[in-house]
Amino acid sequence: MGEPNVWSTARLADGDGRYADVDVNGFSLHCEIPADSGPEPAGATPFGLLAASLSSCTVMSVRTFLRRWHVPPGDVEVRVAVQGGPSPMLVRTVTVVAAVEPDLREQLSAEVDNTPVTRLLRDAVPIRTVLRTG
Repeated sequence: MGEPNVWSTARLADGDGRYADVDVNGFSLHCEIPADSGPEPAGATPFGLLAASLSSCTVMSVRTFLRRWHVPPGDVEVRVAVQGGPSPMLVRTVTVVAAVEPDLREQLSAEVDNTPVTRLLRDAVPIRTVLRTG
């Protein structure tokens, strides 16, 4: 079987380091391992990268869907919050500046709930979605 087209490698140096060096398809970044107590790290975290995967996949899928239906999407924003605790959840807010007719909005909602990353994650963690259109 050939090399996968998506890959990631993380390395954490020996010792008490709080940063992992992450490489995603040749793009390098640092990922901070959050401390058990204290403020949230200023940079990328494992949960932040998970949220970024869902938000980036969703925003690209929304734009592609709207263009397919010849709706100029204008700005599209997807925010994903990770709610921790005993029952973790991802809360996704999709905001589309463009006005979207009710029938198409229903189809857009279904598209959002079936993006590739959504399908990958939804059996592992609940994803609550709020869709706002112009």
